[in-house]
Amino acid sequence: MLATLAEDHDLAIIAPLTPTYLPANVRHRPNILDLAILKGVVLSLNSIETVHCLGSDHLPVLLKLGSSTGENPNIATKTIIDWKRVSTALEEVDTPNLNVIPDDIVSNNDIDTAIGALTKHIRSVVKRCQRKVPANSDRRGLPADVRELIRAKNAALRRASAYPTPEYRSRARALQREVKARVREVKNDNWSDLMEEITPSHKAYWAVAKALKSDECVAMPALKKPDNDLAFDDQEKAEYLADSIELQCSLNPAPPDLEHVNRVENEVLRRSSLPPKDDLPSVSADEVQKLIRELKPRKAPGLDGVNNKAIKCFSAPLVALLVAIFNTCIQNCHFPEAWKEAVIIGIPKPGKPRDLPTSYRPISLLSGLGKLFEKVLKSRLSDHLLGKGLIINEQFGFRPNHSCPQQALRLVEHISEGFKRKRKTVAVFFDVAKAFDKVWHAGLIYKLHQLQVPDRLVFIIQQYLTNRHFSFRHEKSISAKRLITAGVPQGSTLSPLLYSAYTNDIPRPQTGVQLALFADDTALYLSGSNFRIITPRLQKAIDELTRWFQTWRIEVNPEKSAAIFFNYSRVKKKEVVPYNSPTFRINKSSIPWHHKYKYLGITLDKHLHFKDHIKRVRQNAQLYLSRLSSMIGKKSKMSLRNKCTLYKVCIRPVMTYAAPVFAHANPKALYQLQVLQNNFCRRASGAPWYVRNDILHRDLELPTISKYMQDMSKKFFDTAANHPNPLLQTAVSYEPPPPHHFIRRPRNVLSDPPDELTAEVERLTNINKDMTEL
Repeated sequence: MLATLAEDHDLAIIAPLTPTYLPANVRHRPNILDLAILKGVVLSLNSIETVHCLGSDHLPVLLKLGSSTGENPNIATKTIIDWKRVSTALEEVDTPNLNVIPDDIVSNNDIDTAIGALTKHIRSVVKRCQRKVPANSDRRGLPADVRELIRAKNAALRRASAYPTPEYRSRARALQREVKARVREVKNDNWSDLMEEITPSHKAYWAVAKALKSDECVAMPALKKPDNDLAFDDQEKAEYLADSIELQCSLNPAPPDLEHVNRVENEVLRRSSLPPKDDLPSVSADEVQKLIRELKPRKAPGLDGVNNKAIKCFSAPLVALLVAIFNTCIQNCHFPEAWKEAVIIGIPKPGKPRDLPTSYRPISLLSGLGKLFEKVLKSRLSDHLLGKGLIINEQFGFRPNHSCPQQALRLVEHISEGFKRKRKTVAVFFDVAKAFDKVWHAGLIYKLHQLQVPDRLVFIIQQYLTNRHFSFRHEKSISAKRLITAGVPQGSTLSPLLYSAYTNDIPRPQTGVQLALFADDTALYLSGSNFRIITPRLQKAIDELTRWFQTWRIEVNPEKSAAIFFNYSRVKKKEVVPYNSPTFRINKSSIPWHHKYKYLGITLDKHLHFKDHIKRVRQNAQLYLSRLSSMIGKKSKMSLRNKCTLYKVCIRPVMTYAAPVFAHANPKALYQLQVLQNNFCRRASGAPWYVRNDILHRDLELPTISKYMQDMSKKFFDTAANHPNPLLQTAVSYEPPPPHHFIRRPRNVLSDPPDELTAEVERLTNINKDMTEL
């Protein structure tokens, strides 16, 4: 009734996203009962949210109206930029902005002057080449009859406003309803035409798929403060979130060994006072042009407002100016202050309460020109650390030709080898708290010197880390600047490699305990015939690792860490730990035992059945399948080829991520993934129930899940057998057990015969090929 009334009288009904009525009776569920009804309000809607501050069963609702920009809220506009004009304008270098740059850039002041002038020049050129257009340009794409109908509706509204007779008002309302119905019809027709004509290379194809696959964007509610107060205003939210991030990017407490801290800091000060002993390769124009070509144009700009698209429009003189700035920075061991300021936005973490500041993942937007210089530094640091093989083999993160599935396979193969020899395996997974945000700067510089990184590069990195600032941006409000006292910069291309260098001296146990690292994901595991052998050796390794964590000011959460006892069994058992098993400890805190643990995106259960992992990825794929149903359903006019492309890119990777690690699982469990693919084939093609699945797979040219995973495994193991990391080579260099053996291992999938569906699909495919050749 309310919806009908709103449509008849042109009312806008607005409701918050969270319940407003919280009944005292727990048997009654909360509901949204408090609404806002607007009509003829010229102010734009900013937000509507529920306020949790009263003890009543009905909570207050805060409704914000108005435009903070001072623009006419009835006229929505957007800014477009003519990038061809930008490219042409940037070719002109004889401008007042650039004339202040000295001919020879020698000192740090010259660098700062050149960066300021270049940034100002780019922003002024882009501003000249931009213009505002109406944001809602749907009318221009409407047919002529609809445009005439809209004109008639507007004329009727003006007439009814001037002469409010029942006849004129009735006519205006009738025309409003007719316009709404006709515009809705046109939009539906346009959507159908788009679905028919769209190709995978069309930008709208992936834009629509991403929009349907991702979660809905929801406004940030009021944030709870430690004193139980609430932050309502955008500026308050920005300041409160900035406080949270500032605390997050601060040093962990000093270790008990203060002598070690003083020794490290004094050594860093001593080395910093000495002139650099070695030099770095100079930057060439070809190197900068290659880096510019590799820039992603859709990246958001930093605080300086310089877009990557503008950088890609640089002329040869501007590239030469960048080369001169970069070379002078290297020569002077200087990282400009203008490139050390970041603006941070918050992205809500899935499944976390939205009213807490820790539930938002900070995304740092850095200067595009500064990130170019970071890539120059990264190439030189990478040549030293990775080119000379200084990074330990146990670290698989941020290295070329290394991946999460490869590290997870090491652990799975070690456990499977233990199953084969009737041995037990215990693994301990450590949860490192805010690893990247808590890096001790002095300790990092000290370790770079220990790794014999060129002095000049270390001094630039030291400049790069110190005296960095950030501001938090929420909507159109920006917080005050905050100082970053610890951590490697988020969003920087240089940070991952610096973190690898910081953790490169992590202790590697010598008592048979294995170490696995992927960035900050740390695991220790050991196999043995009984617990009396495993426990003391593993606890000794944990103690050694804990001391190292404390020494280098890295915090570990024992309660979020996990220990798993892997034991072979054909059926699931309810017990999590063996009888009278001891508890592993980090200092005096116990590490809880778990039945399963998500490690590098793969859910490992204590029997390595992978049923929990298959169930989880199937649920995720089902979620994406339902969200994309408007594009891949039987009612969609998109071509079958495009539907299959969408499935292969957006849904199948969710089910088959790290497939070589679990492809040897029970075929009955894996068949649940095939059922989901069968459902897609039937929904996409609109085939009736009596059409067989093998015919659908043949017609869509889609391999079965088992066939696809077997092909993935073959490529994976062929690569692993010749991998430069000896740890991975050792993990996969074995003969798989025979088919009748009690244990299956990952390589068994390579020799498995095809299942019935796969065999039938291959038979039909071969028949089609033979008929085509004839």
